[in-house]
Amino acid sequence: MPSNSHRLCVSILPESTAHLEVLLGACPDADLIELRLDKLAGVDFARIRQLTGKPLIAAWRSKAEGGYWQGDPARLLPRYREALEHGVDYIDVEFRNAASLLPPLQFAADQIILSSHLTQRREKPPGEHLRAMLQTPAGFYKLIFPAEELDDNLQLFPLIETAREAQKSHIIHGMGAASKISRVLGALQGNAWSYVSHPSQTPLAEGQLSYEEARDVFRLTRARPQTGILGLVGTPLHQSKGQLLHNRLIGKHLQAEEPGYVYLNFEAATFPEFWEEWQTHVQGISITRPFKEAVLPYLDSASTEVRMSGVCNTLVRTSKGWVGHNTDMLAIETLLRPYRDSIREGGVVVGTGATARSAIAALKRLEVDPVFVVGRNEIRGLQLAQKFNIDFLQEDEIHYAAAAVVVQTTPVGQTPDIDQYPVGTSLFRRDRVVLDVVYNPAETRFLKIARDRNCITISGVEMFLQQAARQFELFTGIPISVDEVRECWGNIL
Repeated sequence: MPSNSHRLCVSILPESTAHLEVLLGACPDADLIELRLDKLAGVDFARIRQLTGKPLIAAWRSKAEGGYWQGDPARLLPRYREALEHGVDYIDVEFRNAASLLPPLQFAADQIILSSHLTQRREKPPGEHLRAMLQTPAGFYKLIFPAEELDDNLQLFPLIETAREAQKSHIIHGMGAASKISRVLGALQGNAWSYVSHPSQTPLAEGQLSYEEARDVFRLTRARPQTGILGLVGTPLHQSKGQLLHNRLIGKHLQAEEPGYVYLNFEAATFPEFWEEWQTHVQGISITRPFKEAVLPYLDSASTEVRMSGVCNTLVRTSKGWVGHNTDMLAIETLLRPYRDSIREGGVVVGTGATARSAIAALKRLEVDPVFVVGRNEIRGLQLAQKFNIDFLQEDEIHYAAAAVVVQTTPVGQTPDIDQYPVGTSLFRRDRVVLDVVYNPAETRFLKIARDRNCITISGVEMFLQQAARQFELFTGIPISVDEVRECWGNIL
């Protein structure tokens, strides 16, 4: 049965005996070490046992299951025997060969990890496959299923329930582009340990966490079923660093004995697709492009900022249902409030997306008048003009705008396209306030031009930190200062 303390197992794949010794010597403070011996013709297990006192797993992963070992399975029998006779704690035996290999071994079942890596979707359904595996005596049951898309990770829950009902120790998760979620959730749901990569090697399977990521970001050594699940929903998410920030803030402010939270990235094609399958599993979510407006029909109640802007970027489960908030609007308003008197004579919002709505609503509450929205999407621009009673300008009409403040809300200029910048630079004059919501890079080309023209510039990093501090409090109930968030952010970069 699963223990109360989740363990991290470092997987190593040596190219030679000398390489194996180097990898063992450089292993972090792991709880177990998996020796992936696919590429070695022979191994001196007595020597290995002298090099480390950590529990060891000997595994020869076949090419059929994503490894490198090839040959008649019967050739593994003397290797398995030698490993166990010289103090290796566990051997990993593939289920496909179990009927022929396990009877001759005659070792205790609790030293056997019965494993199966389902590499293709068309194979036998995972649940059926696991039930068949459970009929063979073993100490641990390792089942890895394909997880190329977000919803593939949902297979985890019924599979672990099957193993739990059978009272069997298990390691169950996905493998593939989207599998990181199942690896974290599997730890929370009682997996005996998590396989993580060695610091000097690339992950041995797609989606595998590094040792540092598992320990320091997701804090899997403290994993427990009561841990609340938070996350970011949108697409694409590969550039987002919110997952790093929120998890580090959680680790800093919640005590080890508390269940706490873990923050994950949920990359979904549509918001309804995410909501239908995942809402029962999460306690709070951050919303990013392109779902900040699509989320509105799913709210049970909404904050004043959501009602004003028509945008929600934070959703929190409460006793009264799902409550929506707009911390983007609050962040923009907070950053511009010190300049309230000087910017009242006019503002320009570049862009017509959800963040533009937040910016317009913030300017309205700061009593900026007139406000102009500028963008390429005329339909969206005219809709915003009508909703907020402001003027829409085409990009080539921007010179007509009165602008004491310019808020840039498009993704233009973010990494990797850092040399690009949108319209609006023609409005830059000394002491005009310019805010760019892009936070990567910290100073965009747009802001650099503004700084060179003696404008007052506000980086998207400041907006990101402001809204993150508010989100953290909404998610956890713990007030946190922007300076604390900034310090944590600095340690990430």
